[in-house]
Amino acid sequence: MAFSKKKLSAALACGIAPMTFPVSAMFFHAASLKKKERKQIARRLREGDRYPDLIGRQEGSKSMAQISERLKLVPLNSNMLGGISATLYFSMADVIPMMLESRRSTCGVIYSYPREFERVIINSEDGTPICCVVGVHKDGRKRPALIMVHGLFGSKSVWFSQQVVLSAYYGWGYNVMALDLRFFGESKLYSDAPGTGGWKEGQDIIAAVKYMKSLPEVTSVAVMGGSYGGASAMCAAYQSEPKDLIDGGIISWGGYGYLPDQVRFISTLPVPTNPFFTFYLFFMGCFALTLGGKVKEYRNFEEYLIKYVAPYYGVDGETILEKSSAALHFDEVNVPLLIINSEDDPIIPAAQALFMKERSRSNPNIDVWLTKKGGHCAYAVVDKQWMSHITRGFFNYWAKV
Repeated sequence: MAFSKKKLSAALACGIAPMTFPVSAMFFHAASLKKKERKQIARRLREGDRYPDLIGRQEGSKSMAQISERLKLVPLNSNMLGGISATLYFSMADVIPMMLESRRSTCGVIYSYPREFERVIINSEDGTPICCVVGVHKDGRKRPALIMVHGLFGSKSVWFSQQVVLSAYYGWGYNVMALDLRFFGESKLYSDAPGTGGWKEGQDIIAAVKYMKSLPEVTSVAVMGGSYGGASAMCAAYQSEPKDLIDGGIISWGGYGYLPDQVRFISTLPVPTNPFFTFYLFFMGCFALTLGGKVKEYRNFEEYLIKYVAPYYGVDGETILEKSSAALHFDEVNVPLLIINSEDDPIIPAAQALFMKERSRSNPNIDVWLTKKGGHCAYAVVDKQWMSHITRGFFNYWAKV
C-alpha cells in the first residue's frame, strides 16, 4: 500500500505510525520534518492527554444540581503548593509574555498557534473589533465549541489560554476559539476602546459566541475564563440575548462578581503581610505598560476606570461599576454557570465568592464553589487531575452533539 507524505504526517501526528509503517520509513520521514512541525506534533500528543472525560455526556433532562452533585464527588487532593506559592508557580510561564502583550509594539509575538488555527477579526456588540484565533475540525462532523477568555493583562496567546484551547481541540475533539478582549492583546491594534472590568468585555464574548454559532460545524458553545476573564464571562451570561445563547455552559475560575471592592483592592498598595503585596508591583507595572503615556494622568485602576473609561462610553463611574458587577445581575442568568474560587487566592479575596454565593442563592442555574486551596486560578498545579475532571466533566455534560 502506498502512502502520501501528507498521510504519513497525519499518521505520525496521531501516534499510529509504528503500527502502520516500516520503522526505517518512519524515522526517515521524521528526520525530514521541519523543526516547527515536529514541535507541533509533540504538542498535539501532549495536549491530547489532558482533561480526561470522567462524567461523560448526559442524555435527556439536565440540571446544575445534578452535574454539581456528580462533580463534587471528585476529591481535591491538593499538594503542598497553595496561595502565593501556587499562584507564582502557575504564572511563571506567562510573566514575561504578559508584559510583552501589554505593549502594542510587542503584542502577538509569542506562542504562535499551530497551523490548524485561523486568525479572525469579529465585531463586538458595539462594533469594537476583536481579534481571535479559531480552530475548527474539517472532517464534516458537527461538534461542540469552547471559547477561552484570558485574565487581566493576558491575551489569547499566553499559555494560560493556550493550554486549555489546545487540550479542547486535540484532546476532546471540540471546535475552539481564544479571543483578545478589547484593550488587550492584538485587539488593541484595531481599536482604542478601553476595558471596563467586565461589562463591555461580556459583550465581546457574546459576539464571539454568536460567531462560533454561525459556523455549520458547531452545535453548542461553552465559555471558560479565569480571573478578569471569568468576571467577563459572568457579565456575558447576564447580558446575552437570547438568554440561553451560551448553551454549553460557563466556568469562571477565580473571578470577581462585585467590581467596586475588587478594583479598590488592586488599586491600593497593601501592607507587606498581605498576600497581594507579592503581586501588586507586577500589576502596576503591566498597568503602566498598557497605558503608556496616559499612566501619568491616572494613579491606579480605580481612577482610570472612573475618570477615563466611564466618559469614553458616555456613562458615569457608578454605571461602569454596576454593569461590570455580574453578581448584581445573577437573577438574569439563564445558562449553566459554575463559579470556582479559593480561600487562599492572593488576588481575588474570598469575600467575592461569598458575595456571589449569596446573590445566586435563588437561581438554580448558578453554583458557587469556594475551595480551601487553589491560589489564583492555579488549580492546574494544586491538583491538575481534579481541575481536569471538573472542566471536561462540566462541559461534556452540557455539550450538544
